[in-house]
Amino acid sequence: MEAKRILATGWINHGPVSLPPRPLAYGVGAILFLTAAAGAGLGWRAASRPPSGPADPNAVTAADANTLTARPLVDITPPVAAKVAADDKADSSDADSAKAADLAAQTAKAQALQAKPTGAPGDIDTIMTSASEKPLAPAKKGPDEAPPPTPVKSDVPF
Repeated sequence: MEAKRILATGWINHGPVSLPPRPLAYGVGAILFLTAAAGAGLGWRAASRPPSGPADPNAVTAADANTLTARPLVDITPPVAAKVAADDKADSSDADSAKAADLAAQTAKAQALQAKPTGAPGDIDTIMTSASEKPLAPAKKGPDEAPPPTPVKSDVPF
């Protein structure tokens, strides 16, 4: 019997529908409305509050003794270009020309080694075959496929 009082059955346009009692529906609606109004009020209050930080972002303030100031771990000094004396330039050009000549000699030696033919046979099957492997029998060439016979007339339209 208790269940019948909580959910009443009524006819609505197309058939029976279970409806909650009116006081329960109005009570839930009022709670939802009050919750929405409280949320909107708190949001309005938070939006209208003045900011808590300093007005000038460059202002340095220490709230208490526990406040830490951010500093870099390592101070990096900007690089300074080294001064090159005139006699150092002459020595470096001699060293550069000696390095270039050495590099040219190494390049010529490498090209000569690459151009030298090897004694390996040119057939890949011969290269990849081991000494204990028996060579494969040559594949027999089959006859070519005969052309299809001439079409036979039939009643089929295609």
